[in-house]
Amino acid sequence: DYFTDENRVLKKDPQQDYHLEYAMENSTHTILAFSRELHTCDTNDKSITESTVRVIWAYHHKDMGEAGQNYHGANRGTKSLRLLNPEREEVSSASLPYFDLTNKNVPVPDKDTTYWCQMFKIPVQHEKHHVTKVEPLIQKGHENLVHHILLYQCSSNLNDSVLDYGHECYHPNMPDSFLTCETVIFAWAIGGEGFTYPPHVGLSIGTAADPLFVLMEVHYDNPSFTEGLIDNSGLRLIYTPVLRKYDAGVIEAGLWVSLFHNIPPGMPEFVSEGHCTLECLEEALGAERPAGIQVFAVLLHAHLAGRAIRMRHFHNGEEQKLLAYDDEFDFNFQEFQYLKEERTILPGDNLVTECHYSTVDRIRMTWV
Repeated sequence: DYFTDENRVLKKDPQQDYHLEYAMENSTHTILAFSRELHTCDTNDKSITESTVRVIWAYHHKDMGEAGQNYHGANRGTKSLRLLNPEREEVSSASLPYFDLTNKNVPVPDKDTTYWCQMFKIPVQHEKHHVTKVEPLIQKGHENLVHHILLYQCSSNLNDSVLDYGHECYHPNMPDSFLTCETVIFAWAIGGEGFTYPPHVGLSIGTAADPLFVLMEVHYDNPSFTEGLIDNSGLRLIYTPVLRKYDAGVIEAGLWVSLFHNIPPGMPEFVSEGHCTLECLEEALGAERPAGIQVFAVLLHAHLAGRAIRMRHFHNGEEQKLLAYDDEFDFNFQEFQYLKEERTILPGDNLVTECHYSTVDRIRMTWV
């Protein structure tokens, strides 16, 4: 149990809170398993919470000598993790059918931000199935280019001619058919892995009420204005004819992207709130879901100025336990948080998305 100071010098911690469970070594690997309390009450230790943790690792090929640690050289790295994100029950999907929704040779403009939209037709029709897992298919080398992917349900009155071309989203010349795609049915963001639905839940496809046409929106992040990029990224949807008990959906809450939401430069902290009001949830759930909906996972999403996000939940005017939070938000690690226990959201509840930003390194207004 060591800690470091601002000069990166390692010092042995007088309060030893890490306990070795076991260790093993062979010709290629050294494996250590250790444990500690989440909160050690030691000022030299970082508390472990549900927020993102940057794990820093380093090693040397020789054991530590009497003089102390050997310098690691290039054998070092870092990884963002959510240590308390509960393990999801993985149902084997190796033998299950799937279909891919991927862009075909999209030319990415040499500009900072591009939203590209492409329409697809769901190939599974005439019989209900459940999607059990969605995996990102990010073109190799484009891991930092593809920032997020949204899948929208579109009008079922469209015809196959809408499949012929993609177009830049929110553009004056965007096809009218794209305007029928308003309901988000899936979301993925940079750094995230595949999303596995709980064993009793699936995304319904194949019935008349399910999406027939979907719009895939890909946000390309190209701050270096690189020219000549061609992308073929997208999503893989794995599905099963063995139906689950419940259908899955998506509820979006937060700040609407608009010119009215902006952050001044040079701010060490700036907080914005997005309110999903009791009137909103009453209208959204009252008629169709009077018993409410069950939340089993949350994806917190922000951009480079984001530092922390908190999803607050109010019932009968009283604040409940936070639905989800990340006080150490990492733009490059936007992964679903699986809730340990499902949370019921009722008509008349309030949801408040609290976004904390920092613009100390910026000299111009940030438009969110």
